[in-house]
Amino acid sequence: MSSLTSAPLGVNNIRNLLLMLSALTALAPLGTDIYLPAVPSMASRLGVVIHDIEISISFFLLGLSLGQLLGGPLSDQFGRRKLVLTGLVVFSLATLAIIFTTSVYWLWGLRFVQALGGGLAMVNSSAIIRDISSGQVGAANLIRVMQVMMLAPLVAPMLGMLILHFSDWSMIFAFLFIYSLVLIYLFYYYLPETSPQQANKNLFKNYWLVLQESRVWGFMISVCAAYAGLLTFVTASPSIFMEYFGLSETLYPFVFGLNVLTMILMSRVNLHLLSRFTSKKIISIGQSIQVVAGACMLVYVLFVPVINLWLLVPLTMLFMGSHSFIISNSIACTTEYFPKQAGTATALLAALGFLSGGVAGGLAGHFADGTPLPMVTVMLVSCLLGAMIRIYMRKTLKVC
Repeated sequence: MSSLTSAPLGVNNIRNLLLMLSALTALAPLGTDIYLPAVPSMASRLGVVIHDIEISISFFLLGLSLGQLLGGPLSDQFGRRKLVLTGLVVFSLATLAIIFTTSVYWLWGLRFVQALGGGLAMVNSSAIIRDISSGQVGAANLIRVMQVMMLAPLVAPMLGMLILHFSDWSMIFAFLFIYSLVLIYLFYYYLPETSPQQANKNLFKNYWLVLQESRVWGFMISVCAAYAGLLTFVTASPSIFMEYFGLSETLYPFVFGLNVLTMILMSRVNLHLLSRFTSKKIISIGQSIQVVAGACMLVYVLFVPVINLWLLVPLTMLFMGSHSFIISNSIACTTEYFPKQAGTATALLAALGFLSGGVAGGLAGHFADGTPLPMVTVMLVSCLLGAMIRIYMRKTLKVC
């Protein structure tokens, strides 16, 4: 294990390093959520329909998935510091190009490249924590960093709305560009190499080892289904809330934030449930809540002539909140089978989750008709498939 104080320009304080890693981890929620309030104005500026801008979220999620899949093994081969800096440089250059883009097709491609760099960089956060700490201390450090993942989606849309109030959508990406430059400075000067380079020709062998373990397939499917539902909502919510229901760019972040607050609350409930139930049981509870909430949304949208936003929002809050029951417990159950490849398993689950979310969000955008129906349909189908496949595997294969 490397010592932080051994590097000449290294971080002398674990707390400072955790703050840096938290800022790095926030790249994903910032990249997806900060420009949500600007989606209508971006569509108007680029001369396209709003759903074309929403598709850029799916491209971002796909790039993030690929970046994380590549970043984990490559950081083991070449070191954490090189991968973090390389990823941040790619992220910053793509972000700078987005500021000046005038084509939605360039926006799609640049968002993919931007996320690819972000994924290469941020996947190293958990790896660095494992390098510098272990056991309960390591788990506590990881929890502190991951808490940002819960808070950033709440803050990001409000920050985007604030920037829009004083400027236009391009300044949102200018903020992301400056943010990435600050990260490059911090990690260049204050991050020591925490993992020695390894001469390993089978970089992706551990991924195959995880995928071959049938006992975790149900947990993988659960993660994919949960992310698919979650990110479908994130992708489709700007058009639904601001176009269909007529929310302003100012009010939208607060309604969106209600769902994030519910996720934070449910994560606290999850901690209490763990003292009474197994992780597998809590996953089942979360999936049951999602299916019920999704079914209620679909019935409401299909059979009620005039859809009331304030009746739909509590159902989306319930659906989104149950995500906290499924993801963390599925990851915990999966890593139990891979004590020596826990990092690989976690990175794989995250990548598969973002990949599923990108595909599901793209489907919702493809079938968008200006109503909430495509969004809630994809959300329900995603969670229903996840629950049914896991039930089948648990009863038939006696796993999960």
